[in-house]
Formats: sequence, C-alpha cells, structure tokens
Amino acid sequence: MGNRLNESRIKILDESIANRIAAGEVVERPASVVKELVENSIDADASEIEIIVEAGGKDLIRVCDNGIGMTGGEIELSLRRHATSKITSAEDLHHINTLGFRGEALPSIASVSRMEIVSRIADDNLGSKVVIEQGNVIESGEAGAPYGTCITVRELFFNTPARRKFLKTAATEFGHIADVVERIAIAYPRIQFKLIHGDKEYLSVPQAETYKDRISDIWGADRVEEMMEIEAGDSGIAAFGFAASPAVNHSSARMVRFILNGRPVKNSSMLAAVKRAYEGTLPSGRYPQVVLFLEIDPELVDVNVHPMKLEVRLRRSSDVFRTILRAIESSMSGKERAERFVPTTKSYDRSDFELRDAATNQGHFDFTPREISFNKSPSTGETGRISEKDIYATPTFPSPQDTVEMDMPTFWQIHDSYILAETKGGIIIIDQHAAHERILYEEINARIKRNSLAGQRLLFPIATKLTPLQESIFADNRPLLERLGFEFGPQAPGHILVEAIPEEIKNFRKGDVLLELLDDLGEGKSEMTAMEEFSKMASCRMAIKAGDPLSIAEMSYLFDRLFATEKPYTCPHGRPTIIKLTLDELEKRFERK
Repeated sequence: MGNRLNESRIKILDESIANRIAAGEVVERPASVVKELVENSIDADASEIEIIVEAGGKDLIRVCDNGIGMTGGEIELSLRRHATSKITSAEDLHHINTLGFRGEALPSIASVSRMEIVSRIADDNLGSKVVIEQGNVIESGEAGAPYGTCITVRELFFNTPARRKFLKTAATEFGHIADVVERIAIAYPRIQFKLIHGDKEYLSVPQAETYKDRISDIWGADRVEEMMEIEAGDSGIAAFGFAASPAVNHSSARMVRFILNGRPVKNSSMLAAVKRAYEGTLPSGRYPQVVLFLEIDPELVDVNVHPMKLEVRLRRSSDVFRTILRAIESSMSGKERAERFVPTTKSYDRSDFELRDAATNQGHFDFTPREISFNKSPSTGETGRISEKDIYATPTFPSPQDTVEMDMPTFWQIHDSYILAETKGGIIIIDQHAAHERILYEEINARIKRNSLAGQRLLFPIATKLTPLQESIFADNRPLLERLGFEFGPQAPGHILVEAIPEEIKNFRKGDVLLELLDDLGEGKSEMTAMEEFSKMASCRMAIKAGDPLSIAEMSYLFDRLFATEKPYTCPHGRPTIIKLTLDELEKRFERK
C-alpha cells in the first residue's frame, strides 16, 4: 500500500514538454510567431521593423529591429518561461501598457523551432549571439551586429510533424502573416515596417505623421477617401477613427478593425456596436468598413483572457458600446450624412451593371422610369376610384407549374419598392429588388456551371491597389478569377493591372468587386463558395433597387421571370421575395369573420 502511495500517477512535466504545450497555445501558425516577435520589437521602442519570411514562414521567419537590444545574459534569461521585463508584481497586471507581458513567447517558439538571436545594446561595441534548438541553448558568444535585435526562426514545428503537416500552402500562410503585419502597422504609424516574402517586397511603409496617412499607405488613398473621420468620448473612454459609407460593405467583418490602447483586438461587444450603428443601412450578412482606435484606462481592460492576446474583456463594456455607437452615428447625421452615407438600396447606379436575359430570344429589360399613378383604374387607365368590378376583373396568376395562357395580369407598385398583385385566393406582395436578385443569381450561376462567363476588355486597363494580404490571395487564386472573366496584365508591387472584367460588370469603379472576391477567398472560402459569393454580389448590385419606379410591363416581366426560377420564394441571401395574404386573412383583419 505504501509503495502505491509513493508512486504517484501525477507528475510534474519536464520543462521541454511544458514549453511545447505552451507553444500549442501561443504558436498556432507562422503568423503567430511574427505577431509575437513584432510585438516584442515594438515594446523595445523600435522605430524600424523588418520582417523576412520564406515559404510562408514555414522555413524561415526573421524579425529585425533597431530597438534597445539585449545583452547576452538577458537573451538567455528571456528564453526561460515567465521571464519578462514588462511586469514585476501582480498589481502590474491591472496597468498593462505593453503588448507583451507573460514572458512565454520566446521559450514557446524556441521549443518548436531552430532559433537564433543576435542583439546589441547601444553602449556595447559588440553584440551577442545565442543559438537555440528545441528550447536548448547550443551556442552563445559575441558577434558583430547593429544595435537592436534580430531573431531568426527556422523550420517551425520541425520536431512536431503533426503540427507542421496541418499548415496550409505557403501563399495561405503568408496571407495570414501579411494580415497580422498590416493590422499592427495601422496601429503604429510612427514605426517603419517592411515585409519581404522570398525575394519580393510586399509591404514597405515609411513612418507616418497621422493614422490616416498610414491607412492610406496600406489600403490606398481611394479607399480612405471613402471614409469619414469619427470621434466620441465619455468618462475615461475615447474613440476616434474612420468609417465608410454603407455603400462600401463586405461579406465578413475583416475590414472592421479595433485598436485598443495600441493593441489590435477582437471583441464581440465592440463589433455589435458597429453593427447597431449601421443597422438598417446594410444588406443582411454584410459588414461595414471601419477602423476604430480606442483609448481606455488599462484598469478597465483585461488582456489576459486569450493565449495570443487577440481578445479582450472590458469591465465597462456598455459604456464602450455607447461610445462607439455615438461616434459612428454622429458622423452619419445632418447634411454630411445625406451627402456621404447614401442608403444601401441606392448605393449603386443602374449604369454600373448591364442586365442580361437568360433566354437568348428574351427582349432587353427596359428600365426607363415611367410615371405610375395609383389613382388610375387598372382596367381603364382613367383617373378615379378603383371599383369592386375593376379589382375582381383582374385575372388570377399562375403558379410555377401553371402553363395555361392568359391575358396580361394587372400589377400595382407600392412606394416604388413592392409589387402588389391579386391571386385566386388573396393577394401577393413582391419585393422587387429581392425578386430581381433571385432571377439574376440563378442566371449567373448557370453560366458559371457552363463555363460561359466571358470577359469584356477595358478600353484603358485599370491599376488596382492590393494590400499585402490581397496580393498573396491573388497569387493563389488567379486561375479562378480568370475563369470568372477577369484578365490581368503585368503585375507591379502592391498593384495589379486589370485588362478585362466579367461581362456582368459594366463599371469596374475602383475594383471593389475584385477586392471583395479576394477578401472572401482570404476568409478561407472554397472555390465553389467564392463563386457563389460572386454570383450573390453581382446579382445584388445588378438588380433593380427599392425606389426604382417600374412600368406595368416591367413588373409583369419580373413576375414571369421570378416564377421561372428554381427557388422563387427567397433571394440569394435567404430573404423572402414574396408575401402572400389569403382572402381569409384579409376578411379576419377587416372583421368580416
């Protein structure tokens, strides 16, 4: 019995095993390594940071800075778990003003890679070099080096083959790295950043005087010009930044950026505040383009709730919610809102897209606005009251399976947005935008399946600016884009030359359709899903909008085409296209029953 007690089944893990477990939490992929090393450089007061990666970071990651540097002893100490210069007591956890503080990153990374650290402080003539493998120091000594620190990570996860096997392609992994660097670069405009993948420089931004200048350097001046400055503050919480019109929207929240006390973060309450501010102006499932900087008392923020410090917990989340809401809503008020924040239903001109009919012998849809008087009798066209005879003389409408020929039915348009028609058992109301979306969506999908999407040559090729992440996604998905009808010319760093676009798109504008496609692909969506998103996006923008007046012939055309589709009762986004009210329901509402 005594021997069994002495041989405890619970044991303290070896330090190397503990470090590998910690690495599993901190080091998810090469982008995690870049994030941790760049944050260390920022905490070291660097004004210049260069990131070099090879094979998407799987073979090599090198981060060099001109920060304060470390001595040889400090390098070896930094490789021990929970060794940090950022905090000294438990009380400091409530006043964290640095990006790092746990002291876990370097030992965790070193345990799953081959690492080399070269660093020099300004007062020393020579620097120090330490080589680490699987967390163990195998070489240390003096070395010539500029002041600052250069950390090289080779063969990430070489000793954990299962982890390495689950890494994605080099282009995908680099895309994640580019996204991390872009987010941090936006948060720190006074730092010069350079990102190199292989022999190609993907990002090089000089020190900037303002946040707006830095965002312009990364996203392009055109995108920033579409954004308005926003600002609000209340009792120790300040919010400022930039918000785009609802017309500029995306299929994911990737372009909603939060920088809290200098830290790029994610927070569901903050995102909910942004969505509330844009409520009623965006289509279902769409997200705005917002960059928001928040300054909050560090005591009110818990950054120690996520292994990679990506998410934060707020102690006054309701106050933060209201501040964000007020900042965005105040920018959308008055004359400025009327001019810049155009309602989504009217955000794209009809001239942006060309409507094409599914049947080859189908006449072109005439969108010319016509005057429609709701005081005219549907049967005579004379102004006056609509009689009971006029209403019940209206022919009934066919179901999708009904092929019986009949006279032209009568329609009424309500508020230039909805189409009202009488049926055999009541009335139906059609959302004209949703109905047209469904028609176009199925038409475009059919052409994709037939590989019959054609490109239209542009008279003058358009140079479209890409972020480093978009550039990486483009390189990985160029064949797919060409299948959709895009054609591209020679590529320059940060730009692609678009020579042809899908024929559905009449006005390419600033490349917003292409950029959104790249963003969708960057979210990890499959080729099939990306094509479906393209169909949804194109059909939404091509479709007639709420507020567009239609003639009787146009309404009839929509009705016939809608019931010829496979799924006439919902739009591609899942919203209903038709609402039916039975005669029984109407009689109950009028208390006839």
